[in-house]
Amino acid sequence: MFDSARVRGLYVSQSDGWTYLNGGARAQVPEKVSSAVTRAFRTAPLQADPGAGNGTRGDAYIDAAREAVADLVGGTPECVVLGPSRAVLLNTLAASVPAKLRMGREVVLSRVDDPVSNAPWELAADLYGASLRWAEAELTTGSLPTWQFSELIGTSTSIVAVAAANEHIGTVTDVRAIADQLHAKSNGWLVVDAASYAPYRYIDMAEWGADVVALDLAPLGGPEVGALVFRDPAMLAELRLAEVKTGRHSTPDLLSLAKRRVAALERGGLAPGLLGAVPATVDFLAGLDEDATGDRHERLQTSLPAAEAYMHTLARHLVDGLRDFGVVHVIGVTGEDDSYGQAGSHGAAGSFGGFGSGDSSGYNSVDRVPRVSFLVPGVPASSVVERLLDNGVVAEVVGLEDSALFDQMGVAEMGGAVCVGFAPHNTRYDVDQLVRVVGGMV
Repeated sequence: MFDSARVRGLYVSQSDGWTYLNGGARAQVPEKVSSAVTRAFRTAPLQADPGAGNGTRGDAYIDAAREAVADLVGGTPECVVLGPSRAVLLNTLAASVPAKLRMGREVVLSRVDDPVSNAPWELAADLYGASLRWAEAELTTGSLPTWQFSELIGTSTSIVAVAAANEHIGTVTDVRAIADQLHAKSNGWLVVDAASYAPYRYIDMAEWGADVVALDLAPLGGPEVGALVFRDPAMLAELRLAEVKTGRHSTPDLLSLAKRRVAALERGGLAPGLLGAVPATVDFLAGLDEDATGDRHERLQTSLPAAEAYMHTLARHLVDGLRDFGVVHVIGVTGEDDSYGQAGSHGAAGSFGGFGSGDSSGYNSVDRVPRVSFLVPGVPASSVVERLLDNGVVAEVVGLEDSALFDQMGVAEMGGAVCVGFAPHNTRYDVDQLVRVVGGMV
């Protein structure tokens, strides 16, 4: 059972008087995780060399971090690559597969996704000569229809990169459907950005059919550490990386070669002080439900659904509260009285859903994680967030260049949006605080 009061007490920051509803941009750190960072920085070297294999305490932190990430995504520790962020790792990955991005190859990207997911592949395709193809969003809900991938994917497709969930409105992508279409037509890789999905749901790489999963630990309440997880060690052998050679007559086995490739991807060293908090982060998520049993891998499969179900009740409460004002528009969520979404109401902005009156069934119309974005017509999002801050409520501004999806929806023309990213420590009172402040502006 998920006990919200117990979980809230595990965050020291909840006693500072602020209401944090910016879990998507800057998640709060549980006391267990911050203590792990403190211990790790006291006892570990400043930097560990992942290729040295000298059995130091720093290496132990790296190994433990890899095991924790593997449990989080259903992968194997040997296929986990750690780094400062998923953005850095995705850039390195994109630059390391020139054979997949040469002329005649195709890369499929989505306009639903975070620029961090797309930019590395756009730059690498431009450098090596691959063609880009784009999957488009369904602009009413912001979801990514998977039927279009049957036309976008062909025998020349080498990379398909998608996000498992949209970072601002939470719409979930059917990753398995895309994987099935890709692997039926091509031997290309499916690269999934799970940064906005991982805080709420357990990831099973095999169930997804994903070849590479990228994520950050910070949105989980963890340290500023990113990870790439490969489906199979053999994939690492395909990467073109600068690495220390073992001699032309050397014939390393697959696992040894994979280990060298991981070390090359992590070149520059890792901070054991931060890595020491990765296991604590995953342990914290696994312990959100007190009744969860089994090993960490099994407890994650119980705890995360329980926590997500609780956070969905908060998201629906927020949607209902904002709808009551009649003029606040919740992006990607449609209701029975949706005059804002009709042609001629508000120009280009009519592409996305709003609320008038009726029930909140629109929130459940598509699969989503508990992220909600809204705008107040005539009031810039930055002004709304400033008013919230003046009242002790922290939320996120989604600006002009922060979301390709919002740009297509016309949100930027309306002054941007306010994003609420729910976390396990949030309560109905937090939502009521935000709704009260917004009510004073409409």
